[in-house]
Amino acid sequence: MIVAQLISDRIPPVKPTDTAGKALAWMSQFGIRHLPVVDNGKLLGMIGEDDLLVASDPEVTIEKSGIALLTGSQVRMDHHIYEALKVMSLQKLDAISVIDYDETYQGLVVSRDIVAFLAEALSVHEPGGVIILKISHNSYQLSEIARICESNGAKVLSLTLNNAPDPSSMFVTLKLNLRELTRLISTFERFDYEIASVIFDTDGLDEYRENYEALLRYLRV
Repeated sequence: MIVAQLISDRIPPVKPTDTAGKALAWMSQFGIRHLPVVDNGKLLGMIGEDDLLVASDPEVTIEKSGIALLTGSQVRMDHHIYEALKVMSLQKLDAISVIDYDETYQGLVVSRDIVAFLAEALSVHEPGGVIILKISHNSYQLSEIARICESNGAKVLSLTLNNAPDPSSMFVTLKLNLRELTRLISTFERFDYEIASVIFDTDGLDEYRENYEALLRYLRV
């Protein structure tokens, strides 16, 4: 998915001539901590709630407040959503500006919409179990993992990779369409795969979904 598909038009940018108080009011209204500052269609940067809160006068305009705008806090419309997520993570943003090729401001992507996209991509709400394998970087073969799953009647709904504490290894998280995973686990073990964790009961899957929903509620605060 590219960034353009997640642009929100419900959150307007602020102008340099808007007051610090107005920017804070909009942040409160829309539940975000960063807003783009746009002048005549051009993105000047992002302004943060923390900087606005230390402004001595809520009636002072943004351009006269002395607040340094955060730059490099934007992505182009044709970038993949992962690029937006990377920039937001590095700069600790809960929203990111989107521009086109001539750097004209196009809109905003907020973190809760990215989380919703990731939840769909990772099949969070789909019924099924989760197996986490610990695999050395050198022995990782996606085709073999898929073959083992398919030979046991399991469909891989999503797959993610994360580094393990051991730098030579990584965790492979498989979301599968089966709740009963005993036979599949046995097959993985027969092929010398290390099973780091398994969630295959209803309570465990409910917790998996509840953790995602809790994250969504946190982002709305």
